[in-house]
Amino acid sequence: MISQMKEDLKRIKCYHMSSYLDECISIGKEQDLSNIEFLRRMLDSEIGGRNKHNLSTNMRMATLPCEKNIEQFDFKFQTSITKKQVNEWMSFEWIDNRQNLLLLGAPGVGKTHLAIATALEALYRGYKVKFYSMNEFVEEMIIQEVNRTSKKWLSKLMKFDLIVLDELGYLPVDSKYTHLFFRFVNECYEYRSLIVTSNKVPSQWGIYFGDESVAMAILDRLLHRSTVIKMKGDSYRLREKSECNTKQKNGDQ
Repeated sequence: MISQMKEDLKRIKCYHMSSYLDECISIGKEQDLSNIEFLRRMLDSEIGGRNKHNLSTNMRMATLPCEKNIEQFDFKFQTSITKKQVNEWMSFEWIDNRQNLLLLGAPGVGKTHLAIATALEALYRGYKVKFYSMNEFVEEMIIQEVNRTSKKWLSKLMKFDLIVLDELGYLPVDSKYTHLFFRFVNECYEYRSLIVTSNKVPSQWGIYFGDESVAMAILDRLLHRSTVIKMKGDSYRLREKSECNTKQKNGDQ
């Protein structure tokens, strides 16, 4: 009978319950569980198993460059933003409301760290996330256009709750492809959330995109429902290099 129950559970796609059945029966006998308690344990095993599987799948699809969390962020060094502000993002009401987050500042001030940490926490909360460097995104966008698969590609992207575009502004976008990025932003507008990090202030985006009018249209949609954080201060990377050089000098003495 138990073997048949396992097969029946698999047939209705309750694979985790099927795997846990023998163990749960043993626990039920040892602890004299009621029928309700037994069923609760079985349901918990299925829910927990599915959540773990979904997280693993979503993490793989997110293509984060690494894993960084908020606890690793040095708020004492980067004082233009507080931990309280960041913790407020982690309610993710802004994702539920289809709003955006723009992190602006010079290289090395922690924009990418915060973007990754926010994306990672969103994954843990069950949201679907996709991460791109802006370079990667533009290359993919152009390839899809050349292959005439842009519409299908955009449709797939819209299945993610949050899309992260990191390092907008480092390399200019050819003006003949700027309209493709506008199309993407327009698709996301009030439908999906974006995190954009950039070393350029919005007034400089016209130069980056090579078309002032299209850049204004992009900004209009991005800024309309966005929280904009301007991060100041010195570079983490330069600080770490300086500290490393100091340690080497001390060691040589």
